[in-house]
Amino acid sequence: MPPKNWPQSLPYLTNPAYSPTLTSSHLTVLRARPQETKDLPPNNPKGPSPLVKITPITTPSHPANGQSGLFATKDLKPGTFILQYIGEIHASPLSKTSASTSTSPEANSQSQKADPHASSNYDLSLDREMGIGIDADKRGNEARFINDYRGVAERPNAEFKEIWDGARKERGMGVWVLPEGKSGKGKGIRKGEEILVSYGRGFWGARKGEEED
Repeated sequence: MPPKNWPQSLPYLTNPAYSPTLTSSHLTVLRARPQETKDLPPNNPKGPSPLVKITPITTPSHPANGQSGLFATKDLKPGTFILQYIGEIHASPLSKTSASTSTSPEANSQSQKADPHASSNYDLSLDREMGIGIDADKRGNEARFINDYRGVAERPNAEFKEIWDGARKERGMGVWVLPEGKSGKGKGIRKGEEILVSYGRGFWGARKGEEED
């Protein structure tokens, strides 16, 4: 069952979906554990997380007013794993493998197409060199509702960090409460507080460019 306030028009995922753009080379990279990657906690629930809730935002000054955000249902200590960011794992049509390792007309045609995920507001990069990302625009889980801190708070209280799913033997992305030691920013998240991350300069730079165009 999807969590409360989940959009009826979107499929709710408990495991990642896979795009046909992924080649065998992409899958090899996806299933090779990088060094110093944290494990996905084995007790992570397959389904709605008890630590968060999707809440409509009605504050006029909030940048996401009229949309929704993700809020903590209990106090979360610094460094706590909150939930996995789940969506469609895909590869850019212009990534190295799709452009150079494939010689079929179909693959070459695909590599010339515009990236359908390029304008998504829900696409996270998992491996930049290989062009692998996780897009929760069309389907995903609660993590897609996490907003940027700008215009809401002075600083983020959570962050995206890569994880290793030991059960699936696969790389992924998780959401963590900022640790205490990160420039003193980790204060934890209080019950009822919105979970906020930094989307990064690249995200806002791209959106600014689109507006100017």
